[in-house]
Amino acid sequence: MVTQVAFIWEGPVLFTKLFEDCGHSCELVTPQLLAAPFFRRKLHGVIIPAGFASPDHCRILTALRAISPRIERFINEGGTLLAFGAGWNHPQAYDWLPVPVTYQYGFAQELLGSNGRHPYARIIEDGDETVSIDGTLNDVPNGEEHVILSAPQGPVLIQVPYGKGRIVITSLHEYPSRHFIRDLYTGGGEGLL
Repeated sequence: MVTQVAFIWEGPVLFTKLFEDCGHSCELVTPQLLAAPFFRRKLHGVIIPAGFASPDHCRILTALRAISPRIERFINEGGTLLAFGAGWNHPQAYDWLPVPVTYQYGFAQELLGSNGRHPYARIIEDGDETVSIDGTLNDVPNGEEHVILSAPQGPVLIQVPYGKGRIVITSLHEYPSRHFIRDLYTGGGEGLL
């Protein structure tokens, strides 16, 4: 099964090639397209690349806030949203999500701890002892229950079920493994964005 995935960004990103190589069909969705009343897509996943909250890099955060009801519907219907680190010192960078999560900005190289044997813990390539992060995720709903990977400063990978879908947020500042990309949509549904 080919999964339909949208990358929300202002222009083409090389990151899509990795997802395409793992068998996903990727579409770039710009903030202008998101704002268009005619834009509607049935998708398995939506991906928000790292740095989305940085005003020096893009204007994605404003668009995400404007369409937050559509994002909530998408996830509730069964879609999977994957958001990377905000990349800017803005604790409320994820306030467009239907669940409360705050963000503590800060680049570091860390050895991560895992909470159990969740398949998403495979986001890191086998053999990687330390990884780059751009911050930590705080005020996670239901606390430790949804935390998959943590640095000493706090969580860096969480998964929160929401309706029929799920929200996955990571502040890892490097490409995810192919294992993670292939497993991300296993057993997932789709939603209308």
